[in-house]
Amino acid sequence: MDAVRCLRCGSTRWSYLTGTLQRLLAEPCEECGGPVVRERRRPGAEHAAPDLERREREPALTAPRR
Repeated sequence: MDAVRCLRCGSTRWSYLTGTLQRLLAEPCEECGGPVVRERRRPGAEHAAPDLERREREPALTAPRR
């Protein structure tokens, strides 16, 4: 299973057939005509937000280097 995503509008097109990825990459977006790239995400893969952003954490205490 492969997909392409539009860089302009974010629309995603999925393909279950082998060999259609090259055709999808060669065509512009069906929604807005923008350029498309291969989609890296997969269906069912949930992206869980972190409990606490790294920049909001307290700095870790580190031992001095010897």
